[in-house]
Amino acid sequence: MNESYYHSRKLRGRDSCSNCHCHHCSKERKKIHEGNKNNTSNTNTFNPIFNPSITVNISPEYTPTPIGVETVQYLTLAEEGKKVYTNKDALKQYGSSDILDPDNVSTLNLFVNGVLQPPSIYTVEEGILHLESSDLPPKDAPITLLFVTVKG
Repeated sequence: MNESYYHSRKLRGRDSCSNCHCHHCSKERKKIHEGNKNNTSNTNTFNPIFNPSITVNISPEYTPTPIGVETVQYLTLAEEGKKVYTNKDALKQYGSSDILDPDNVSTLNLFVNGVLQPPSIYTVEEGILHLESSDLPPKDAPITLLFVTVKG
């Protein structure tokens, strides 16, 4: 059967014939069946049972000691081919601190272009950041060295 025959059947409202097994009618029946099968209104059976709860034990006799946390950050922009950054490279206009001694902070994290870097690709000593990786950041990529000190 040709294309005009299928077109004329559509115009008469007979998209597929229930007893017909031609390619067009089989395809139309399959489309209708898959449409019903994939319809989300027929398949929504998700009924979560998980009901989380948090119990907080408050005792008027005990007041926990607040933990103080101090964070400071060294900020700079990457320069092409540069592996060593110092306090002179800090962007002081954005509130950058100097590079602190890692022995005097609780932890430190290096972010290049906003992505946390593994400690294996850099070393830090007071006033100096060494990038050990052969894959250096692109020019003007922001470099942030975050220092966290827990007090208490």
